Amino acid sequence: MKTLSILVVIISLTLSVEGLYAQRTVVKTPRRTVVHSPRGTVVYRNPVVVRPVTRLPASAVAIHYRNTAYYFNAGVFYASQSGAYVRVAPPVGIRLAVLPAGYARVVTGTVPYYYYSGIFYTSAPGNEYVVVEAPVGAVIETVPAEAVAIELEGQKCVEYNGVIYRPVYRDGKKYYEVVGQLEE
Repeated sequence: MKTLSILVVIISLTLSVEGLYAQRTVVKTPRRTVVHSPRGTVVYRNPVVVRPVTRLPASAVAIHYRNTAYYFNAGVFYASQSGAYVRVAPPVGIRLAVLPAGYARVVTGTVPYYYYSGIFYTSAPGNEYVVVEAPVGAVIETVPAEAVAIELEGQKCVEYNGVIYRPVYRDGKKYYEVVGQLEE
């Protein structure tokens, strides 16, 4: 009888522990792994692999924003680190005089945005364009090749620079919809 009661206790503890893991979601990206569970959220940071370049193209334009120099060329932003230049995501608020060639116009609600290679821009006073956060609901044709496949709440998505895109299909063609951003 004592063995039976111990067995019942072990089985009930096992079932309660399995219940805790059933409500857990895990989002993995190259930069971090985020685990949401009933006990809270845990973020595990993964090292980022950065490939520096020693020289920028001659056509790169220097843009100073909040005491940091960024370099812009053909839709790509660079920053100086340890004597080399690394590709970076531009900060929200940085302004450009000209959009990169090949941008796409995206209208979300009534607001027009301009999209190029994972970066959203809006018009700013003075014939400039400003980098903005990715608008939730925006639908784009392509994501950068560096975007990483992730799973979010059981759904296959892609992540690039902290923005999560969900594949959507319209008229038999695949598009990507902005569904949110990963929290830092």
